[in-house]
Amino acid sequence: MERARVLTDLLPSLLKMLPVFLYAETHYRFRYFFSFLRKHEPEIIADAPHRIEPNQPLPILVLVKDAHQFPLKLNKVSIVIRKDGKPLIEKELLESPIELTEKLLWRVYEVPLEGINGIIECDVIFEIDDGKKQLTYHNDNYRTSSHQPLQVFVAPSPLPRFEHLHFGECHSHSSYTDDQVEFGTPLEASSQLSQAIGLSFFCVTDHSYDLDDSVDNYLVNDSNLPKWNLLQQEVDDQNSRHQDFVIVRGEEVTCRNSKDQNIHLLLLGNRKFFYGSGDGAERWLKTRSENSIYEILNSVEPSILSFAAHPKERVSFLQRLLLRRGKWLQQDFIHSQLTGIQFVNGYVSDGFWQGYHQWIELLLEGKRMFVLAGDDAHGNFNRFRQIGIPFLKIRETGHQLFGKMRTGVYLESLSEENILRAIHSGKTIVTDGPAVNLLIDSPTHEISSIGETVIGNKHSVSLEVRSSSEYGAIDSIKVFIGSVGVKEMVIISEKLSQKHTANRNFSLEITRKSYIRAEVWTSSSDSNDAQPHFCLTNPIWFTPTFSV
Repeated sequence: MERARVLTDLLPSLLKMLPVFLYAETHYRFRYFFSFLRKHEPEIIADAPHRIEPNQPLPILVLVKDAHQFPLKLNKVSIVIRKDGKPLIEKELLESPIELTEKLLWRVYEVPLEGINGIIECDVIFEIDDGKKQLTYHNDNYRTSSHQPLQVFVAPSPLPRFEHLHFGECHSHSSYTDDQVEFGTPLEASSQLSQAIGLSFFCVTDHSYDLDDSVDNYLVNDSNLPKWNLLQQEVDDQNSRHQDFVIVRGEEVTCRNSKDQNIHLLLLGNRKFFYGSGDGAERWLKTRSENSIYEILNSVEPSILSFAAHPKERVSFLQRLLLRRGKWLQQDFIHSQLTGIQFVNGYVSDGFWQGYHQWIELLLEGKRMFVLAGDDAHGNFNRFRQIGIPFLKIRETGHQLFGKMRTGVYLESLSEENILRAIHSGKTIVTDGPAVNLLIDSPTHEISSIGETVIGNKHSVSLEVRSSSEYGAIDSIKVFIGSVGVKEMVIISEKLSQKHTANRNFSLEITRKSYIRAEVWTSSSDSNDAQPHFCLTNPIWFTPTFSV
């Protein structure tokens, strides 16, 4: 389907006032409209993980996009690493000049950091020659961006975790997103930077309205789905080459809620493509998506996971008006095929807390609704770059960085199939720092009891909590019990100080269908970023053998 009207109508110019989350595509502009961001150079960007595990090199990602339109010579790429304002490392990354002529070129350079920990500043310098003049840029070549060094926390200790607990980013976008205003990171590059963060997997969930495009022209849809098919092939190829890291395939589908508004549904593990173009700004005033939530959930295979994506995040007036975007409503959560809810989405906001309370409400209704964490990261590992004012300004924030909010999965061995199975069973925690485990005293629950159903009336439970100096001392521990159809109550509530580990044992007597879940927060006073950090477990469910 042609998107010719995108070039001539006023609507798309208004649509670009909406938030944009990937690396900023700056070469597109609307006919008759001026773009201050546009320049006759490819986009040139440096990126790095926001944190890395101890005793490993720092990966620096360099991306160059659209050099096929604006060829030039990259003469030099160098890096200066400072700590507390003092230079520690100066290194040439590029061995010799290269001619840039490709649509997308990327390299990951590894910089050894022996004996260094804490916050470092990484200044990546590009020197280019466009045939007329030589130019120097720091960290990117966007007009109006800060060009400030990338800040990376070199952790003195690994991510808090338990044996058999693997962390992953469960909502992210890749280079298969490429359109008028944004583009993402190649899968292999994301894998390399993910491992530096301490992750074992990530889920690639590009938008349905991007995955139905032609490979060479994002203004044209292709019913043969070449981008979707290439994505499937690349995920298979990547997973066949790596035994210690996994990419989980998926899709973020635009669909209609019970009020006919556009919302997003995360699918994980699907090889079948689902159309959803309602909020893709592709057609003049045609914003009704192809499928409703129910139509999609009725047609997915039982093994496919489905999560309400950022269900309560704020929807702006322009998004409501021009894209018919809405929120997930109470009646949208009824379908039995819905696996869970992804309200943990990049940072703790009003949408986070509204989603949290929605989750508890669903649990008390007896729905086995599991929580999932991700960042909706569109390639941004260190700095969130947006087109702020249309065609005039780049906006930068520290939110929604790849791997900052993580899903922890308890499993014996790492594979795409095992990850999907564990998430489907709710054997997961969500966290931006500490780790929690719950174990029922039983020989069948050796790794974790989270997500399982336990039969009987009397139970012994073990609670384990781990944090680190990076995320702060444990401030509060709470264990909740929810009786289905009644309410949720706190059965353990403790305030701690200056401790990074905690273990508790307690007994339960269950007389009706119930669940327990744990929630931990750390102190902001001694965390690396002066922010509190959290961990939520999915429930353990209980079915009594008799009721009192």
